[in-house]
Amino acid sequence: MNFRHLPAFIVLILLASCTVYKEYPIEIYKPGEANIPPSAKKAAIVYRNFKYLEDTLQHYYKNDFQLFKAKNDPENLDSLLVTACINELSTELKNNNVFEDVSIFPTTVFERHTAEHLPHLPPELTENMAQASNADLLIVLETFSSFFATYPQTFDTPTSNEVITVAVWGIYDPVKKATIERKTMIDTAFWNGYDDQGNYRKGYTPPPRLAALEMASALAGENYAQRFYATWQTVNRMYSVPPLPDFSDAAFYFEEGKLDRAIALWQKYADDNNGKMAINARYNLALAYELKDDLDTAQKWLAAAFRLASKYKSRNDLKTILTYQKILDSRRKELSKFNRIQNENLP
Repeated sequence: MNFRHLPAFIVLILLASCTVYKEYPIEIYKPGEANIPPSAKKAAIVYRNFKYLEDTLQHYYKNDFQLFKAKNDPENLDSLLVTACINELSTELKNNNVFEDVSIFPTTVFERHTAEHLPHLPPELTENMAQASNADLLIVLETFSSFFATYPQTFDTPTSNEVITVAVWGIYDPVKKATIERKTMIDTAFWNGYDDQGNYRKGYTPPPRLAALEMASALAGENYAQRFYATWQTVNRMYSVPPLPDFSDAAFYFEEGKLDRAIALWQKYADDNNGKMAINARYNLALAYELKDDLDTAQKWLAAAFRLASKYKSRNDLKTILTYQKILDSRRKELSKFNRIQNENLP
């Protein structure tokens, strides 16, 4: 080692060890995930009434981790829960103008049938059902199950109820006589004595089993509906603030939404000559350009950060960069899909 450079080397280590990492919430545009044909204007929803052989706990529940058989359950409990699920799906699709029209088949169209495996619906059947409902797309709730559990109060946790729902959904194109997608959705609804801000609600009582099952079923339909339309979602991103005045100033501008000022300061340290400090600068620049919706430039800065982190064999930086890389790749694919669908819808 050249001892003339020892003080600078020590400074670099101290700066790296004192770097602060902050989370920053951003709003991102998330296109719908369901790959429905642009020509699909009318949809019909149907319950297939399929049950797996092992799905036998519909009339059971857990209390304090012990299994009990429910008493006085309505005979049509499955139909009631499926109806709540499908109605909420239909409402969400209509409210978000996904289709010009949404119709619902009665839950009794299919008789209850069980098997070990869930086959796809025959193309001839989907075609006939589409013609009967004047629809050009079928959304099928292939199978649906739910399970309720309640947990007693402990010294630090109030009484709570939980419902887990499992639904398998299928989208069928009767025109092409093909299955577009099959998606398994697992959702959990939870009730306890705390509100969304974590404040204890004195005297709060979680909903009883049947009410909780119906509420959770509706939530399952709402969550699946979100695959059909674009939404704005809040996600957290991370950026770094090494103990230098320029990085502190850049963090201030960044939090204030003055991205160009933050970018100008980070770019001062993005050159290779700044050593590991440039990794922080380049990573932060990638985030800034993502917020400017310039994902191509964001990818370039992140790739530059990766090359430098690889040179210094900085495992923590490499792990952080690769995680962010996957996020950016996913966003680029989603936006590419959205743009393709938009172009297909152009006259």
